[in-house]
Amino acid sequence: MFATRIGVVLLGVLVQAMLARMLLPDGRGAYAVCLVFATMLGMVCTPGAQQGAQQFVMTRETSVSQAVSCALAICVVGGGLAVALSLPLLGSEIAYFEKADRSSFHIALALLPIIAFALAMEHQLAALRRFGRLASASLLRMVANVVAIAVLVWMCDLGVYGALWAMIGANAMMIVVCMWDLRRHCGLVFRLPETSHLARILGYGMRYHVARVGEGLGPFVGVLLLGLLATDAQIGLFAVASTLMLGFLVISNSVGNALLPRIALGGSPAPSPADAQTLVAGRPDLVAACLRVVWVVTALALVATLAAGAPLVRLLFSEAFLPSLPLLWIIAPGMLAGACAGMFMTYFKAVNRPQVCSWTYLLGLGVDIGALLLLFGWLGTAAAAWALTLGMVSRCALLALVFRKATGLGWRGSWLPGRGDIAFVLDAARSLRPSAGVASPR
Repeated sequence: MFATRIGVVLLGVLVQAMLARMLLPDGRGAYAVCLVFATMLGMVCTPGAQQGAQQFVMTRETSVSQAVSCALAICVVGGGLAVALSLPLLGSEIAYFEKADRSSFHIALALLPIIAFALAMEHQLAALRRFGRLASASLLRMVANVVAIAVLVWMCDLGVYGALWAMIGANAMMIVVCMWDLRRHCGLVFRLPETSHLARILGYGMRYHVARVGEGLGPFVGVLLLGLLATDAQIGLFAVASTLMLGFLVISNSVGNALLPRIALGGSPAPSPADAQTLVAGRPDLVAACLRVVWVVTALALVATLAAGAPLVRLLFSEAFLPSLPLLWIIAPGMLAGACAGMFMTYFKAVNRPQVCSWTYLLGLGVDIGALLLLFGWLGTAAAAWALTLGMVSRCALLALVFRKATGLGWRGSWLPGRGDIAFVLDAARSLRPSAGVASPR
């Protein structure tokens, strides 16, 4: 999963480089505000479609067919609600909606339910531990996006319109591939959503909803607020810097995706009584081991990238984006904190306490928004970078405190790497060999 995610990140960097060179800072800023608007509105209006449906498939409390039908129903109804809510906003004189023309925002509305349902399909494959297929589908989506951008933005010169249609096409392809795999290998058939299943999925989704919105909004709250305060070029510089640095969360996300179905309550087929107790506890020892590996690897990757500095920005995004270089240094500590927070969130989702994630995301968003509003007049665009880092650090700190209280693990046992972690990584590496058989029980 991690190896393929690296390919996804590299293709993502290629997409950002193409958009930066083809759209320039102003066009890149307009694309960012449209994409963030559609993505965030979709998340707000589709509670449970991703994590809720995933949770009950992992715990075998609902079938894949019911989970997918409930997720689709939530995305369709939520998408319609989001469009109804957004149309009056698009006709208003709010400064944010002056950063791109209305036609671009209208195209983004078509993207809204497609992104939401594509995410739901990703979560279903992860719930069923079909990581190979998920990895292949993710790569295919990125390749499709690169090709579509080259055709629509470069060859057809459609600008922001072309970039948005490319995103729509890539996510539609992701949905088709995932549903084909679920139908062929996991028994997916058409079912009308049942009220009981829908109620449970929505219930879990509502408890996780603040975290879900924060998970999507947190990295882009700077873009949203800069849309009210800054110029298109300033938005474009921050969007490029934050998007590049957010790629480092791929390490935490990859580990979390593989870890969640393994530690979720009921996530192991026919567990023994002893194993059942371990599953109820969420296997905090395994979560802590993953935390130590994730923060070390993420820190090393961040240091290597920052050392490249100016040459990397110049190569990927052109000279016009060199002013974004200081933003990378400011955002880097936030990305390290965000990677660690992802491990804690995986634990609380697995033990059916998603509300903990929501509380901590609420804190992080409050710090992020407050810091940006306080610092913008003094620091300009850098205020968005500092706000992003402060929000992620505060969220990680609170999650670490709650994790310690819930599990009883000390700071040293949770954070300090040791020889056992080296053996842990080597076991994982050996399990990649085709002849390795069953992976280490740890």
